[in-house]
Amino acid sequence: MRRRHDAYYTPPWQTALLLSHQPISGRVVEPCCGDGAIVRLLRGAGCAVTTGDIDPAVAPDRVGCATDPAAYTGADWIVTNPPYRMPVCRDIVTTAVAAARVGVAMLLRLTFLEPTRHRHPRGPWLADHPPDRMIVMPRTSYTGDGKTDSVTTAWLIWLRDGTDRDPVVLVPFEETA
Repeated sequence: MRRRHDAYYTPPWQTALLLSHQPISGRVVEPCCGDGAIVRLLRGAGCAVTTGDIDPAVAPDRVGCATDPAAYTGADWIVTNPPYRMPVCRDIVTTAVAAARVGVAMLLRLTFLEPTRHRHPRGPWLADHPPDRMIVMPRTSYTGDGKTDSVTTAWLIWLRDGTDRDPVVLVPFEETA
């Protein structure tokens, strides 16, 4: 059974890896803040972070829907681990990519890159908006019971300037602790 609102929280090492491979600064919006794990590391890196969440029980800085462009007004970066359930995930990603002034970093399953056409299509959008960078990490458990997920996750990064420095980073298992 899936958790309510797809609440699978980000281990701190994954955000630390993002920050070690991708400079992020300025005003950051974290629209699916959950337990705040990503937020704490972004603020620790000096980012001014505004939060939101799709779960009304979470008390973010700004209450708003993650698929509402108004929630991202003025954001240099949008960084989050969105719920993977479609079409919500696709809608959060596409809205964020359209709104960010500098870049977007989304922790997603690699299967997000599959060019689907039916039911919840994202193939045409991905053809026009491929990620500029990927930080691919070893499988990890998001459930707290030590069991791994059935797919690998990666930070998919879209940069407004189209820069493709080190377009694919494969993180060895040893760097995950």
